[in-house]
Amino acid sequence: MPSKATLSKENVQVTKAMDEYKKTLKSQGKIKEWDDTVLLKFRDKTRVIARKTRGNWSFEFYEMLQNLNKESIKRDLNPETK
Repeated sequence: MPSKATLSKENVQVTKAMDEYKKTLKSQGKIKEWDDTVLLKFRDKTRVIARKTRGNWSFEFYEMLQNLNKESIKRDLNPETK
């Protein structure tokens, strides 16, 4: 992967979101084990980033977003973002 200095602003945002996701997975465990507040906060933050960076998503970012959305739907959590 290229250094962050050569990436566009949007690619840097996607990379940071992925890094934070991996860090949260290590500290909180699998998504199914996350508390509702952690899931909602992270999902809404990721959705905002996703909206701004739509053309620069990686496959990993797309999978992360899908996993967050699926789990929040299972729990019947309402989105804070519109």
